[in-house]
Amino acid sequence: MLIPIHMEEGSGGSMQHIVLKQGLVVVAQGSVATVVQCLPGLLVEVLFQRSKERKTVNIDEIEVLPETTDENLKLVSEMVFARAEEASIEEYQLAEQRYDILKRYMAGEIDQEKARQEMNVSNGIFYKLKKLYEESAGPISLLRLKRGRKIGQRTLDFNVEEIIQQAIREKYSGKAASLAAVWRRVEELCLAGDLSVPARNSVASRLKDLPARDLHKKKHGAESASQNYGARPGKKITSLPLEHVQMDHTLVDVILVDNEHRCPLGRPWLTVLIDIHTRVILGYYLSLHHPSTISVAGAMTHAALPKRKFLQDMGLPPECYPFFGVPKVIHMDNAKEFKSTKFIKACVRNNIKPEWRPYGAKHYGGHVERLIGTIMTEYVHFLPGTTLSNVVQRKGYHSEKNSALTFKEFSRWFAGQVAIYHGRKHKAIQCSPKAAWESCFTNRAEGAIHPPLLENPWAFRLDFMPEETRKIHPAGVTLNNRWYWNPALVPFIGLSNVTVKYDPFSMATIWIRLDNEYTPLYFSDMTKSDYSYEEYRASQIGRRGRGGVPVGGLEDPTLVDVIKQNDDLVKESIQKTKASRKKEAARSEYLDSNYYEQLRQSESAGAISNEKDSGKPDYTKKATPYARRTK
Repeated sequence: MLIPIHMEEGSGGSMQHIVLKQGLVVVAQGSVATVVQCLPGLLVEVLFQRSKERKTVNIDEIEVLPETTDENLKLVSEMVFARAEEASIEEYQLAEQRYDILKRYMAGEIDQEKARQEMNVSNGIFYKLKKLYEESAGPISLLRLKRGRKIGQRTLDFNVEEIIQQAIREKYSGKAASLAAVWRRVEELCLAGDLSVPARNSVASRLKDLPARDLHKKKHGAESASQNYGARPGKKITSLPLEHVQMDHTLVDVILVDNEHRCPLGRPWLTVLIDIHTRVILGYYLSLHHPSTISVAGAMTHAALPKRKFLQDMGLPPECYPFFGVPKVIHMDNAKEFKSTKFIKACVRNNIKPEWRPYGAKHYGGHVERLIGTIMTEYVHFLPGTTLSNVVQRKGYHSEKNSALTFKEFSRWFAGQVAIYHGRKHKAIQCSPKAAWESCFTNRAEGAIHPPLLENPWAFRLDFMPEETRKIHPAGVTLNNRWYWNPALVPFIGLSNVTVKYDPFSMATIWIRLDNEYTPLYFSDMTKSDYSYEEYRASQIGRRGRGGVPVGGLEDPTLVDVIKQNDDLVKESIQKTKASRKKEAARSEYLDSNYYEQLRQSESAGAISNEKDSGKPDYTKKATPYARRTK
């Protein structure tokens, strides 16, 4: 915003327009000041030179110095303003003392020698101060000038400046981007162009001149730059629990072992839901496989339903995890398992609104991201077998060698740590998540209340349960190498592609869809104990890790040589057969040729003449077939 101020040069003279802009020296409220910026509403922000105070004044409180013209505006507004900005209080006080002495000298009250002695300067300095003295500008006109190059002034050749920018574009890119790489490229280009090589510090200063976000983007990519330098206006405001829940996956920073031989299995995956109003972990699911619809189904049912049986299996009291409920909005990233048709339909049927964050905008899931970071750094990184966050932190620590927890043991440990997390004071809400949750479900008149219960929890579980298709055999239905049976299957034996649903937390019972209704199936072997789906998969991984032999596999390794001998025998037989067939084909071609026919006739004629001469046949020669004479 520019505000023109009209000045009269004299009676009857023309009117001059002075534009208020940054750096213009004015008199504001009777004191010398410098314009910082113009504000709406005819207001101007100024910097008072004596007190160094910034203040907003009305435009009618500003007077323009009469000596200031368009021609010397640059001199006053840039040089004097720059000196005033850089000067200290002591320098300003000294300039003020000298200004008062020079003002008395200019008025003829004291002579030059007296003024020089009072200022305690040499004749040369006195003349310089006298030259700088400007009554209208006040004491700031006598502020000492800084020697040396001005800030920001460049002295390199224009071509060298262009080369530096070219080197930055070419070499400051990717994780390996560095000042050293840029400077080496500058050196190479300058030597090739017969130009002076600039100092390393000069190249570094050009890099520093670039915006920090641009440098970060060149080195770490656009997504990382957005996360570190992008705007984060506002925040999600909620008034009650279950209004807004965030869900995400993460690979846990610890290596687990198998149950039998305690050999390393790998790192588990965690799918977690957090209520952002109370920071409560509403539900979660642990898996040894990459996140899938099973992970999502397990986490959703764990979050929505009471967890009494789960806590009993984990050896924990029910009061340590009383949180449950169906969220109104669930916010996720764009993973395919979060966008599956089955999942979206299940959400719609249960009045859950699914939302997905914009691509590349991780900060939209900031609450669950921070929760995952807290779980890793404050809990998991202290476990045996932890992988920590990166190789630098892990230096000198052998994660696989120190791994000790099985999947089941880790599941019990994690359930306990979740309970501990709920009892610790949270920085963002200034109380523990459990206290925040209880305060929302406490009524002064009625006391404690509970989250709304599902009218049909069974239907909710079925909606989110993972499913597979199976064939109904005379022995029942098989799933995870277990047989399931119910007498209701008898009329349907032989039916294929039948939908089977199961609860990942408890595989003792599965449900099969027959005539548009779900019928429970139970273990055919009643001696089998219940297990979770992830425990089954952990045992499968353990068998593969121990070199378990699948059906049809070779259990006796000494037979490998026999297998090789058999293969070699077959290869040799094939080669012999090919050679014999080639030889027979060549012989057949020879017998069918004209040359062979002529040779045969000549041999036959010779044999007949010999027989006539000897009077008896020559049995050492091949018999000649009878050939009818032709005319």
